[in-house]
Amino acid sequence: MPIPEPKSVTEPLDLQRKAEDMLAGRRPLEAIYPYIVPDYAIPFVHIGTEKQLVLDNFIFDHFDGIERVIPTPYRPERGVLEVGDLPWENPAYANPGPSGAIYDPEDKKFKLWYIQSLTGDPFNTGQVLCYAESTDCLHWEKPLSSLCLPYKEHKETNIVFYDASSCEVVLNPDQSDPQRRFLMLNCPYGLAASRGQRIFSMAAASPDGLQWHVLHEDAPFRHQHHMRPWWDESIQKWIAYGQYSHHWNFLYRTRQIGREESADFVNWSPKEVVLSADWDPTLPPHLEFHEMSVRKVGSQYIGITGEAMTDPLWCVNDKTLANWRDHFHVRLGLYSSRDGRRWQRACGPGPWVDNRGPGSIDYGYACATANGYLTHDGRMHVYYMAGPQKQHWFKGTPPRPVVPVAAFEAARDEWLTTRDTATGYGGLRRSTGVLILREDGWAELRPTYERGTVYTKQFVFEGDTLRLNADCVGGYIRVAALDPYFQPYDGFAADDCDPVTTARRDQVWHTVTWRGNPSVAALWNKPVRLAIELRQASLFAFQFGEAA
Repeated sequence: MPIPEPKSVTEPLDLQRKAEDMLAGRRPLEAIYPYIVPDYAIPFVHIGTEKQLVLDNFIFDHFDGIERVIPTPYRPERGVLEVGDLPWENPAYANPGPSGAIYDPEDKKFKLWYIQSLTGDPFNTGQVLCYAESTDCLHWEKPLSSLCLPYKEHKETNIVFYDASSCEVVLNPDQSDPQRRFLMLNCPYGLAASRGQRIFSMAAASPDGLQWHVLHEDAPFRHQHHMRPWWDESIQKWIAYGQYSHHWNFLYRTRQIGREESADFVNWSPKEVVLSADWDPTLPPHLEFHEMSVRKVGSQYIGITGEAMTDPLWCVNDKTLANWRDHFHVRLGLYSSRDGRRWQRACGPGPWVDNRGPGSIDYGYACATANGYLTHDGRMHVYYMAGPQKQHWFKGTPPRPVVPVAAFEAARDEWLTTRDTATGYGGLRRSTGVLILREDGWAELRPTYERGTVYTKQFVFEGDTLRLNADCVGGYIRVAALDPYFQPYDGFAADDCDPVTTARRDQVWHTVTWRGNPSVAALWNKPVRLAIELRQASLFAFQFGEAA
């Protein structure tokens, strides 16, 4: 039996280089030009062993009696990480924004880095990066160690970096250098100010996530704040998404999402805007994008945006006469992309995760999610910054005039009336909250009532078994593998399929068998279309893989 034709891991990069070679005359134009397709011997979409989610229509052709539902994540009422119990954690100005959530396969621990202010500035100067760890993604400990940095007379702390702002810690995919197992991007505002600069772009590395050394203090081609970097294997580059800031955008003073690339983690390309509320007529004009974290599943990019819902109050720059908005609460939106540049809203015109009621941990802020997610016991965990009050300039004198003046003064009077009673959980403290979803539960396909069928597009796969991420308690699923004439391949009809069902609520993945046989190797290198029959069951993902 022939081996399956493999999917190129770097398919987007291959296509880019192929197009460049054609345009440069190094490769003849193909008859199909101006279309550029991968150099596969079998001319169908190759999915290899990549997981296929149900969040978009990339792999699907037709839904018969099927609807797509976007689940709302579960959120505990209290933050999973609160500050104030250590000498360097002042609850009066706590700001524990997540700066990286990683599972470390070396010591089999879940690890979380977060920002904590030492000075009262919750955003830029006087902040430190701290460390926590967990075994279940819900209960986080702050281990104190002499490997960390001292604070006053305290020699053992969980502080791992001073002058930290808009940090993001990642696990380096290249583990060949033990001193660079972890990498970090940082904007050291204190160092920049000491050099007479507005912002620096620092890169650092660590063998253990605790002891850090600087790779570059300030790159000439820098990133900017709120960037979330990660390695994109498909194009062999570091990618970072973050705020295309109103402060730095001298033409359009609204927050948008920008994208940057880097080959070395130090020097970054100019920001390009890839997501803006200006482009989407289903969104209100007072929505601005605060930041975005990204995770990639197979070839699908999934973005979680912080959506700043701004008040009708504007700051004024007396010198430039420019207006921008800085009074807002933040909710979360869900987006999807197949190339990392063109994004579609997956949650509809409303929020994916809205702010909860007054006194809740995220009445004012639900934003600043960490890249990726942590999986434990069949659940995904995404960490975010939760704050009980919105961003405002009601306390003291604003750094800029705020207009209309009468509206600002009325809003400040309302805030002064309620600020002493709106204590929430522990006063005005922010915390790190968590969004919890079923594994791959970004979206589900389910019958509009009782039964329906999902038809995929034609594709070529690798692996010798088919597994479904499905909820089939009280129902069942059958799968047929169809040829181009919509006839089942021999032995792979729906009637041959053993019903996929279970009585266990905690069972996430299920292997499909046909008359007791799980092997799909007979379908290698053939155009396959799946017809997935759902009977009182839901589908979240499917994946071909090895039987082991």
